[in-house]
Amino acid sequence: MVATRILQSGSEKWQTMQIIDDLAKASLRQETILTIGAFDGLHRGHQALITMVVERARETDRLAGLITFHPHPAMVRAPERAPQYLTTPGEKMALLENLGVDLVVLLPFDREMADMPAREFMDKVSRHLRVRELWVGADFALGRHREGDVSQLRQLGAELGYEVTIFQTVLVEGHQVSSSRIRSLLLEGRIAEATTLLGRYPSITGEVVPGAERGRVPGFPTAKLKVRPERAMPADGVYAVFALLGSERYPAVASLGVSPSFESGHRSVETHILDFDEDIHGCDLVVEFVSRLRDERRFSDPEDLAAQTEIDIQAARHILSQEEAGKQGRPMEARRYRFRELEHTADRALHVWGKGLPDLLVGAARGMCSLMGDLEDLTPEVWRTVRLEADDREALLVEWLNELLFLIEQEGVLFVDFRIQSASDPAEPLQGRATLVANVGGAVAPVTRAHIKAATFHDLQLVKDNDGWSTMITFDV
Repeated sequence: MVATRILQSGSEKWQTMQIIDDLAKASLRQETILTIGAFDGLHRGHQALITMVVERARETDRLAGLITFHPHPAMVRAPERAPQYLTTPGEKMALLENLGVDLVVLLPFDREMADMPAREFMDKVSRHLRVRELWVGADFALGRHREGDVSQLRQLGAELGYEVTIFQTVLVEGHQVSSSRIRSLLLEGRIAEATTLLGRYPSITGEVVPGAERGRVPGFPTAKLKVRPERAMPADGVYAVFALLGSERYPAVASLGVSPSFESGHRSVETHILDFDEDIHGCDLVVEFVSRLRDERRFSDPEDLAAQTEIDIQAARHILSQEEAGKQGRPMEARRYRFRELEHTADRALHVWGKGLPDLLVGAARGMCSLMGDLEDLTPEVWRTVRLEADDREALLVEWLNELLFLIEQEGVLFVDFRIQSASDPAEPLQGRATLVANVGGAVAPVTRAHIKAATFHDLQLVKDNDGWSTMITFDV
């Protein structure tokens, strides 16, 4: 059982997230809004889908349910093509806890499950979980030979009493978010891009075990992690990382590879925690990858290796201190924006720049709230989900800001945390309208600066160039 906090109808309540491994063990008093999938990595696409399932469950006074599997279905269906895992089952449960899911069914995926007809599986699911809505992607399929595609699931739903809702593919900076793409980015050492798609730093978890003494650089003790071989890891090299030990978080440098300077021949993960000298053998350590510093190299002279290690440490200190100067633990993409106030004869105005369209939306929201009050010492206490559609980008920006103003007035909060789950551009292929799904976190605080009435279309134009997106937005006060 895992405790999770749920916000419902403006109030807080605590509820237990139930985890079961057998459908027959489910004993539910409420009906369920359900989604099904492997959900490896729980990336931003998964987060957007699950967020909408949770919101729909709250709106209809039902449970938000999720079925997932271990091992990954590909391990049974095509083991030669089975992917490495981005998350362990335990890590997945912890992430689902934060998304407000009420019920998780973690089913073992074996040959019996792989050969089960879609009708038989959905009959069990609908009876034991009291399913009334099933949310899946357009290319989703389950059952023997993946026969249970969306069309068949809808036919079964008409018989079994549930409706099927199709969740549209999430695009981030024009790319589809997928676990396979994230794995490819990690293999190439492209940590920043993987972070953007995950919505958090890529990480690995393992037990600290004794390492080969000859592999240590004098003066730089390391913690060697025992990582399961099926775990997806970044490319060999040296990285600036955060090391999580219990509830404490430390800046660190990690080396992935075969330690060519010591001819060990075995791939390993060695982490040097900065300004730390304690025996942590036997402890579990989480390593969050923030930035790749360099390739793995062979050094014939130990002094040269020690000198390079010191250079790596100083580079990591600089990178990690910049990360800590922002919101601790927030993905880098969430801060790729700038805004500044412009002089205006009567109203208030901002110039906003963002690397991508989501960054522009976040920068405009943060800038508007900064005009209204001091946000520096505020911590999000209340979370809301915003879902919008508009005819074009400009209308989407205005509706986004005005929706936040409405919530600010209704609930007496100032928003300080803006997490874009998905944002589509009508100019992109297959996108007919501009859409937005976002989670916003606010703190109860008065408006002490500008009392903004509305965002306007006055001279509004979103411009994209080689540096990203920019605009000027004017507010009525």
